[in-house]
Amino acid sequence: MNTVEKISISIRHAPGLHKADWLWKRIRPVYDRYLQLVYSRRGLVRVVNGEGIIVCPGSRRFITKSYEPKVWRRAMREVHAGDTVVEVGANMGIYTLAFASRVGESGRVVAFEPDPVTASELDANIAVNGWGSRIIVRRAAAGDSLAEVSFIAGREMESHIAFASESQARSNGTGKTITVPMVTLDSVFPDSCVNLLKIDVEGFEEPVLRGAIQLLADRARRPHAIIVEMHPFAWEAVGTSSDSILGVLTGAGYRVESLEGAPVEHIESYGHVIAHAT
Repeated sequence: MNTVEKISISIRHAPGLHKADWLWKRIRPVYDRYLQLVYSRRGLVRVVNGEGIIVCPGSRRFITKSYEPKVWRRAMREVHAGDTVVEVGANMGIYTLAFASRVGESGRVVAFEPDPVTASELDANIAVNGWGSRIIVRRAAAGDSLAEVSFIAGREMESHIAFASESQARSNGTGKTITVPMVTLDSVFPDSCVNLLKIDVEGFEEPVLRGAIQLLADRARRPHAIIVEMHPFAWEAVGTSSDSILGVLTGAGYRVESLEGAPVEHIESYGHVIAHAT
C-alpha cells in the first residue's frame, strides 16, 4: 500500500470522521481520479496471501490481504515453472497474476473472461505487471459447444452465462444481458498440454468440463489437477446434478477430493473440490 493510501485510510478512520459518509461520498470520486492519473501505469502493490502482485487502481476494491486462503494454498501447490495453467472465469486476475509469477518465462497462463469490462481490467493488470508474454486472455466463455450465448455482465465476480430464468436481467437491475462467444477447451487446446485447470463459472461447471472431454481423456496432455468452484444452487437451470458432474470427472479418470484431501462422493453445497488424474 502506498503512502497516499495509508494517509487516506488514517484520515478516513480518524475520530469524528469515520462516520462522515456524506463527506467521503463527495471526496471519493476525486480520490479515485487521482489514483487513476498517478498509478494507472505503474499500478498499486498489493500482498495477497503473502503473494506480492501489482494491480491498477480500479482493481483495488477487490483485493484483500487474505483471499480464499485454503483454495489459494492448494492451487499454488499444483503450479510449477514451465507449466501451462488454464483459468476459466479469471475475473480481474487475482489468481491469474499469481499463476504467472510461478510458471515463469517458460510457462503460460490462459485466462478466459467473457465480461468485456472485467476483461479490460484483467488486461490492464497484466500490462502493469509486464506479463503480456506469459498470459493469454481469451475474451470468451468456455462451455460444451461453439456458439454465441447470453451473458449477464456487470456483476463483477458474479457475472455469468445467463440461464433461461434470467431473461429479464436487463430490466430488473441485476446486470446487463449481452452476447458473448462460447468456445470449448477442446477447440482451444486440440494438441496442447494443460497442467492445471481452474474453473469458477457460477454454475456452468459441467458444460465447461464436457467441452474438455478429449483433453481430459488424453493421458499425455490432460491436467494433473482440476480445481472447481462448485455452485449447486445454480445447477438445475443447466441440468447438472451431483452425480452428473462427478460422473464426468470420474469417467475421465479423475479422483475427486475436498481441499483437505477427503474423498468427495456427493456435492450439495457451495465449495471447492480438486480432481487429481489417476
